[in-house]
Amino acid sequence: MNETTRRAHDTVDESVDLDTLPRSIPDGSVICVARSSPLTDNALPLRITERYAAPDDCRIIVTTATDADETIAQQNAITPTGEHRVGVIDTTADDHVESLYQEHPTISLARTGELTQITLALWDLEEALSTSCSTPHVIVRSLTPTLEQAGLERLTNVLESVIEHQRAAGSLTVFGIEYTAHDERTMAALETLVDGIVWVERTGQGDLELEYRRTHHR
Repeated sequence: MNETTRRAHDTVDESVDLDTLPRSIPDGSVICVARSSPLTDNALPLRITERYAAPDDCRIIVTTATDADETIAQQNAITPTGEHRVGVIDTTADDHVESLYQEHPTISLARTGELTQITLALWDLEEALSTSCSTPHVIVRSLTPTLEQAGLERLTNVLESVIEHQRAAGSLTVFGIEYTAHDERTMAALETLVDGIVWVERTGQGDLELEYRRTHHR
């Protein structure tokens, strides 16, 4: 097991009780995973998507802190059967590089705030994955770095477009955010876009506690 795979397993090996979440959600749902800033994401957006995805669905993952290799390794640790396909938009890279013809197609971008490039990359990866799956779920591991670079208005405009596309396809949109890094106006604006928020806290015993709150009646 190489170092990237070992770190990936360490991330997903921490036990998280997902039974506090609904057993099922409607197709095309939008979920926000909200955690406080000191907490790592523990691959929760990936794990929560896994709870609701069908075995042959694919994922397009936008990563803003963890690189593409580790993100793919984490997804493989969560879904070890090899039935899934993953496309990654890696905004932690130094240069713009497209690798669309590998097992897990990847587009590397140099900045997390390049919303136009991220949107184009989403459609390119959807096309690249279209021959092997009809339901590509979009996962943004953390919106916080993108918000800091692009601003709320630009980001919500792009999210609305992506969400509309995902709803029409019956695909999930799952994004994480470090809610303690943002003001009430930002969180209120994002809440209008989603169907439910998973609030993540660490208990006094050190366990992760998840609470799901619906925002729309879907």
